[in-house]
Amino acid sequence: MTRRRALLGTLLVPLLVAGWLLLRPAAPLPHGLPGAIVFVSDRDGTPALYWRRLPRDRERRLTFGSEAVGEPAVSPDGTLVAFSMNGRIGVVAVASGDTRILTLGVDWKDAQPCWLPDGRRLVVSARGRAGEPAGLHLLVGAPHLLDPAGDGPVGRHPLTQPRAGDDTSPTASPDGACVAFVREDHLMRVDLADGRVRRLTGGFKRERSPRFLPSGRIACAWSEGKRHGIDAIDAEGKSREPLAEGGAFYRTIAPSPDGRFFAATLTWDAGFGPLDALLGAQKEQVRLLDASGREVARLEASRRHANHSPDWGR
Repeated sequence: MTRRRALLGTLLVPLLVAGWLLLRPAAPLPHGLPGAIVFVSDRDGTPALYWRRLPRDRERRLTFGSEAVGEPAVSPDGTLVAFSMNGRIGVVAVASGDTRILTLGVDWKDAQPCWLPDGRRLVVSARGRAGEPAGLHLLVGAPHLLDPAGDGPVGRHPLTQPRAGDDTSPTASPDGACVAFVREDHLMRVDLADGRVRRLTGGFKRERSPRFLPSGRIACAWSEGKRHGIDAIDAEGKSREPLAEGGAFYRTIAPSPDGRFFAATLTWDAGFGPLDALLGAQKEQVRLLDASGREVARLEASRRHANHSPDWGR
């Protein structure tokens, strides 16, 4: 009997600890957290877009259908969200849920839409044929281009034509003068006025998910061996400033409109967690970071479904 009680106690303690960790209140979000976030989740099966007004509102689903959608980007005025869907680009109205598909994915396979500050044009990563490098294209058209109810033609102008390596993760400067992007794990920049392409970074860091801050500097996540972090540099590729470094791998980052926070996709963390040892690691989740890269709270997290690729709206 004594041995049975000891065995029961040995099993019960980890279960009680796990239950307490699961049921304890989540860290409160900062007072005055601005705007809203859009993110991708597969909680209802097919990956779809969800919108959540911060800090307290619950999320609501924006897109419906049998095809997976991803890579959301909120328009500068916060009324539309561009997204990718199997080589096509679409937009959905935040208020009504009306959706329009802008590109058909026939001649070009488009991904990773990025808004220019005028809110009327998009930059996308476009691939012509399988195996060819992807370049950046500017989607243009009549004033109804991004009106979900419109049906006019959408034109495109190539911005970059790489000979090797894909041009991905475009992000437009606050003044609309240039677009930063990633080519072969380094940051690049194309000036829209003359099409000049420049390399901003080198070295051993593999950079991803660049995003312009309101100040005009560029924040980007990076990896080097087993080290991961977030840095900020200026638009000329100088004055590099480390924001965060450690074992947390953030696949994407998105600054808040005021630049005080990041919404980030945490893919995995090398740090040991006792709850992970008991119940298994979490799926991808959306974390809230402050401007220095320090974790503040979990915005969307689950062990049953993935939440990722956030962007920040107003």
